[in-house]
Amino acid sequence: MNHYEIFDNFLPEDYFKHLDKQILHMGQFKWSFQECAVAQEDESDIRDNEFYFISSFYNNLQVEDNFYYQLKPLFDALQVKSIIRCRAIMYMNQGDIIKHSPHIDMDYSNKAALLYMNTCNGYTGMINDDWKIGDKPNFDQDNRVESIENRLCLHDGSVPHYSTTCTDDRKRLLIALNYF
Repeated sequence: MNHYEIFDNFLPEDYFKHLDKQILHMGQFKWSFQECAVAQEDESDIRDNEFYFISSFYNNLQVEDNFYYQLKPLFDALQVKSIIRCRAIMYMNQGDIIKHSPHIDMDYSNKAALLYMNTCNGYTGMINDDWKIGDKPNFDQDNRVESIENRLCLHDGSVPHYSTTCTDDRKRLLIALNYF
């Protein structure tokens, strides 16, 4: 049973092209290096190839970047009532498809939206809902949401999922939003 929905060509083309230009081509974003894709209690559990970059727009009840205001049409399309966090995520091509450790965004039910900014062979994997943190995931029984430009994936941020890198582009880029 799928615990997610996919919407292709989610945003109007002109607005999506505006976001694409701002994020991918203007070079004005502040990217923060993240040591690992999933928080680890023990630093010895950190895998060297699970790094990524984020540009945070909203977190901890405050705007962290003025780009947040350019996302109002996205928020309106999703009928957002309250934002928990919003950020751009960039995974770099490392020569292999690297499956990051499964995680949940929050330990309470929330809406999670992933807007894929470029088409590549990376993807988001949705894990069966009976999986628990600490269990070894069965990657063969997951459901993959392919990264296709202007595709939106909606799911519950408390349901396990994972990210990957790509090999057919320099980067895999998406906007991730948790909200009510």
